[in-house]
Amino acid sequence: MYASLQPFAGWRIAPEQVRGFLTAPWPRYVTAADIVLNIAAYLPLGTMLFIALRPPLRAAWAFVFATLIAAFLSLALESVQMFLPTRIASNVDLLSNGAGAAIGAAAAGLLARASTPFAALRGRAVHADVLGDCGLILVALWIMVQFHPAPLALGGGDLREALRIPALFAYTPQSYLRAEAGVAALAVTGFGLLVSLLMRPQRYAMPAIALTLLLALTAKSIAAVTLARTAQWLQWLTPGVAAGTAGGIVLLALLLRLAPVARAAVAILCITAGVCIVNATPENPYQSLPAFMLSAQPTHLTNFGHIVRALSQIWPLAAVSWLLALARAAHSGTAR
Repeated sequence: MYASLQPFAGWRIAPEQVRGFLTAPWPRYVTAADIVLNIAAYLPLGTMLFIALRPPLRAAWAFVFATLIAAFLSLALESVQMFLPTRIASNVDLLSNGAGAAIGAAAAGLLARASTPFAALRGRAVHADVLGDCGLILVALWIMVQFHPAPLALGGGDLREALRIPALFAYTPQSYLRAEAGVAALAVTGFGLLVSLLMRPQRYAMPAIALTLLLALTAKSIAAVTLARTAQWLQWLTPGVAAGTAGGIVLLALLLRLAPVARAAVAILCITAGVCIVNATPENPYQSLPAFMLSAQPTHLTNFGHIVRALSQIWPLAAVSWLLALARAAHSGTAR
């Protein structure tokens, strides 16, 4: 919904020719990127709707209703887009969104079966409760957050612009390098401990941490080319980020031996400290994008960038809340 209606400004009465977008002829130019992004946007919605509808409904009806609900949501949003001058109501987007929801619902139906290797691995490796489900969502969102080309790589919770927080020290290459290293080390350590608490047997912790970190770094590299439009995939991997990541991995290996409650406490400290450094660090004048590199017209990638930026701001709070709930549940279980 955010991506469909952003920037929420310039509302107008829809022109006559726009109101018939449902029966409009096929557009002359249709890009594969737009279709793929529209499918990807509704794929998780179809998955979640199928899971929500599955207990009271049979699989076939859950698939049908999940697809229809997502399609009606897409129809409503496309209709509202008619009143935004910077957005285009499109029957192609409607079809793509419906197809994405159908694919997501079908995938949920296949993966939710107890006989699938995916379901068996999830049952063996991850806590099989609500906290386990929420933890998996946090891990997926952290990987998605890395598509945001943040000035301090792997850092989240940047509220400087929203809250007008002044920098606590002046920019110098040395101070910024230390800030980059500190944020990267704290992010790797805090997130790694979070993943270790999510995994039920400890033998799954290291492979899960390695896989998620690899996916996160891959997302960072893709974002550097697609969103930040840099020439090099690894331009974000500065000496400070590289040193901090390596230091975080070493520190994480030492902390994995702690008890679960202690790991949760250390993870909370790392995430909180990382947010503090992000908001205290001044802007790097050498990382800002010049005006000619910015898109003059909003695109799907631009809207996706707004979404991941918002997620990067709220992810630390969600992670700390999950860690507190996990520590409380572990303490209650020990007390009993």
